[in-house]
Amino acid sequence: MKRSIKLGLSLLLFLLFLACTPQSEKQPDLALLLPENIGEWQQTKLVTGIEALKKIDRLHGKSITVEEGVIGSYQAAKKGPAMVWVSRSKTPALTLEQAQVMADKMVSNPRSPFHDPETLKIKKTKIYKFLGMGQVHYIFCRERLAYWISGPPADGEKLLLYFLK
Repeated sequence: MKRSIKLGLSLLLFLLFLACTPQSEKQPDLALLLPENIGEWQQTKLVTGIEALKKIDRLHGKSITVEEGVIGSYQAAKKGPAMVWVSRSKTPALTLEQAQVMADKMVSNPRSPFHDPETLKIKKTKIYKFLGMGQVHYIFCRERLAYWISGPPADGEKLLLYFLK
């Protein structure tokens, strides 16, 4: 009898512990961050899931630690293409570290197609800006999310400001 009471109390305490433990917060699907339209820009392709993670690894030339990724391709009439890459890391610190390493490598690699680096601060967000491959590129972080936005130089800032709002 005492044994069944102890077992019952143990089970009750365990269930109480589970009920009081904060549950991991469900993160929104990253695809929801990339709209079908950004002003005159129309989304032409959306890559999600494993395929997006593979493309993100390929972009970096190695496997990086991210939980989820999404890539959106955009086009506007009579303009060059634009792309938005978003990845989610486990922690904000890891996201920031990955963005800093990427920005440093873009500048320090002598074979890098990126040039004219700048560091901007817009709406309290640190942004790495580069030119290269006929486009302007912006890299920035928001909590656990890292963004890379590429677009025609004349339109890049408009695209950037959409994601900074």
